[in-house]
Amino acid sequence: MSSTTVVAGVGPGLGSAVARRFGTAGDAVALFARSTEYITDVAEEIQETTPGTALPVRTDLSDPESVGEGFEAVREELSPVDRLVLTSGSPPAEGGVLDVAPDTFHDVLDTRVRGTFRCVREAVGDMVDDDGGTVVVTSSGTSRHPSENVAYATARHGTRGLVRSLASDPRLGAADVQAVHLIVDGWIDKPSLQETYPDHDRWMDPDHIAETIHRIATSPETVHTGEMDLRHPRDEPSF
Repeated sequence: MSSTTVVAGVGPGLGSAVARRFGTAGDAVALFARSTEYITDVAEEIQETTPGTALPVRTDLSDPESVGEGFEAVREELSPVDRLVLTSGSPPAEGGVLDVAPDTFHDVLDTRVRGTFRCVREAVGDMVDDDGGTVVVTSSGTSRHPSENVAYATARHGTRGLVRSLASDPRLGAADVQAVHLIVDGWIDKPSLQETYPDHDRWMDPDHIAETIHRIATSPETVHTGEMDLRHPRDEPSF
C-alpha cells in the first residue's frame, strides 16, 4: 500500500518539485494551494508521468475551516496522512516595526505560523494513530538570525520554534513521528526569481532539494533528525 503525502504550499519551484518526487516514489500525493488551476496542472502531470496518484486540494492555510476540509478530503479520497511537507511562504511584508501595519503583521503570522500549526496538528493526529510518519517544514536562514524585516523574521523564528517543539515531544517520539525543520539557506531556482535577479549565479535546484526531503522522510527507523540546513556549495552560511 502506498504512503499518503501532503505537500502544502505547492507553487512553481520547491513545492511542485517535492510533489513530483514523492509521486515518482509511488506515493499518493495531495497538493495544497490557493491556486486551483496550478495544482490541477501539476497533479495531472504527476498522474501521467509517475507511478503515484495525485489529488489537488484548494486550501488556504490562513483559514482553519479550509485546512480542516483539505485534510478531510485527503482522508476520504486517499488515506490518513503519513507525511507532511510544508513549503508555503507568507505574504510580502518588508520593513521594521515602524513600517509594517499591524494587520499585515497579523496576516504573515496567520499564514506562516498558525497555518503551519493547523496543518501539523491535522497530520500528526493521523500519524500518532497509525504507524508514525514525518513532518518536514521548510524555512530560511532568517529563522536563525536577526532581520530588520520584523514580520518575516518573527514568522520564521516562530515556525522554527513550533517544529523544534514537535521534535522534543516525547509522545511523538514514542509514536515514531519525525519532525524536521529544514533551512534552505540560499536562492531556489524558479522562474520569478530568475527574472527578478538575472545576475545571480548560485541557484539551488528544487529537484535536488526535493530529493533531500524525500530521503529525510523515508530515513531508517532508528535514525531521525530535528533540523538540517541546505545551501549552494559556493555559498557561505548566512547564520
